[in-house]
Amino acid sequence: MEPPTISFFELFHCLKGLTFALLLLSSSFFGTFFFLMPLMPFAIFRPNLFRQLTDFLIGFWLVLPSSLVEFMFGVRIHLQGDKIDRNKPSLIIMNHRTRLDWLFFWNALWRMDPWLLTTEKISPKSTLMFIPGAGWAMATNAFLFLNRNFAFDRFRIDRMISYYSQTSRNYQLLLFPEGTDKCPIATKRSERFAEKNGLVKYKYLLHPRTVGFVHILKRMRKEKYVDFIYDVSVAYGGRIIQSEFDLLLLGLTPAHVHFLVQKIPISLIPEDDEQLEQWLNKKWAEKEEILRRFYSTGEFLPTDANTEKSFQKTELSPQAFHLQLIISAVWLALTAVWTIIFFGFLSAQIRWSCTLLTIIYFVGLQLYFGGFELFLARLAAAQSVVSKESVVKSKGSEANNTGNNEASEKHNKMNGQ
Repeated sequence: MEPPTISFFELFHCLKGLTFALLLLSSSFFGTFFFLMPLMPFAIFRPNLFRQLTDFLIGFWLVLPSSLVEFMFGVRIHLQGDKIDRNKPSLIIMNHRTRLDWLFFWNALWRMDPWLLTTEKISPKSTLMFIPGAGWAMATNAFLFLNRNFAFDRFRIDRMISYYSQTSRNYQLLLFPEGTDKCPIATKRSERFAEKNGLVKYKYLLHPRTVGFVHILKRMRKEKYVDFIYDVSVAYGGRIIQSEFDLLLLGLTPAHVHFLVQKIPISLIPEDDEQLEQWLNKKWAEKEEILRRFYSTGEFLPTDANTEKSFQKTELSPQAFHLQLIISAVWLALTAVWTIIFFGFLSAQIRWSCTLLTIIYFVGLQLYFGGFELFLARLAAAQSVVSKESVVKSKGSEANNTGNNEASEKHNKMNGQ
């Protein structure tokens, strides 16, 4: 049985949650101001270098929030199953129990391979891109923001997956096929959908939205940009904190977060749209059974009764733990230094002029292009067209030169005769 969802708070925990929020907002804002803004010329003139630098900087900044939820709130992460290969482009699908699943998943990725934080891309709700500092950093990191409306999201999906492919870097895209977290409202909506369509009512899941999943996978296949699908199941122990607002205002996290990762080669996934929908629905039925067993036994067990195989457990290594401490301390120290410089050394005119410039830059790109990440994608597409035209012209020039040389040789031979 699932643990209860917490909705009450104590003053001490509330102060802890607000401190957590203040640290992240200030670190992300000053990081954007002092680190990302100076890199912006590279986005136009050296886009590959820009992508490498921002993937590295933002990826390892993610160590800070994922570390703080462990060190400040005491959440314990448990990981079973297959490891994700950061060298292969992949699609990760996960049930969306709470609005914090993606945050705790960073802790799981760190346990598998710290570099996965630099290659994983998530698909958050588009409203998050408007958060000053944090939203701008997510856009710079080329996250796939979605409105949860396929008519609006289709263009954004196609553009961003093409961009990932054009970077020649291997990313792992995290998708929540359910479309939203399993809050009471979404649960009732899913149950009504099940009744209307003669489907089983899930206790631990929402019925997945197959249209977006099918389109994303087809686009990744078209771009030859998917080698594996990773099916991730997330479950909670002790208590459930439903949203980021609850984390900040209640100052609490779940006591335990459990992840099960199952690796599936893309060659085993059907290509037909209808068969893909059936495959995803079957996966969700299996996931419901996996979660039912988990909440009955306290661990993830294979659904195949004929196998004695157990899922491999991955623990946080001492080296990864020490590196986590060091990186978190560096970011906290940088945040303190940036704060002192911003308020203590910069004049009010410079301070607010640069702040206004940063706001105008990101908000302007959001309004004109739909987001900084789409601006990057458009730049990459334009540069790809120019590159292809250059190749065509080069081949045409070579062909003309070859033809001229052959004509010249023929003319010389005739003169010689």
